[in-house]
Amino acid sequence: MPETTDSTETTVVRQPASNTERRQRVIDEIKRRIVLGEIRPGQRIIEAELTSSLEVSRPTVREALNQMARDGFLIQEAYRGLRVADIEVDSLLEIAHVRVALDTEAINEILADGTGRRMAALERSWMEFESAGEDSDPLALHEAHIRFHRGVWEAADNYLLMRIWPVVEAQMTIVLAYDQFTRRDAQRAHAVHAALMDAIRSGDSARIRTALQVHTIDSAQELALLITGSLDKR
Repeated sequence: MPETTDSTETTVVRQPASNTERRQRVIDEIKRRIVLGEIRPGQRIIEAELTSSLEVSRPTVREALNQMARDGFLIQEAYRGLRVADIEVDSLLEIAHVRVALDTEAINEILADGTGRRMAALERSWMEFESAGEDSDPLALHEAHIRFHRGVWEAADNYLLMRIWPVVEAQMTIVLAYDQFTRRDAQRAHAVHAALMDAIRSGDSARIRTALQVHTIDSAQELALLITGSLDKR
């Protein structure tokens, strides 16, 4: 009786992208354009252009835009549609002070963890930030910056902080977009983050307050002056 060999072919079925994945792709692309200056704060978002360039349906684009409006990236204007959020110079310091308060809460919770688990999580976030520190790509630098600050809040393991993170991320993205337009100083950015991380490791509340002041409030003041100067030159 002849020997027979059964052969089984494995067919990989590529599943179509889900609507959630397509929506996230639209969101990620708009964020990318904001960071790279392809879309400026205050600029209108054209739904039809996104539908065409990203080859997704208009309902998907609309869902993505509505999500970004809820998170604060976009502003809905009556009869004019959506535009990228912009931040008044006077608001920069208000945002900075709120961020310092929230970051302080997150850091306090990390330091209060006697197991060291939260600090270890923060150290992992810092290592990821460090690995991208020398990258000249502004988008990669932006994403590393955002991931590090999200990592601080994630390490705190605070439910409410993570619930409000999307709104804070939106504000940070717009502020960093302004920063990108007015100054490109990756070394300074790395230095202030390294000082903050060293202060957190020390556990010294005075050092932490000073590091947060330099990182967030002093930076916001400097950026406000730069923006004001650029507006005066127009």
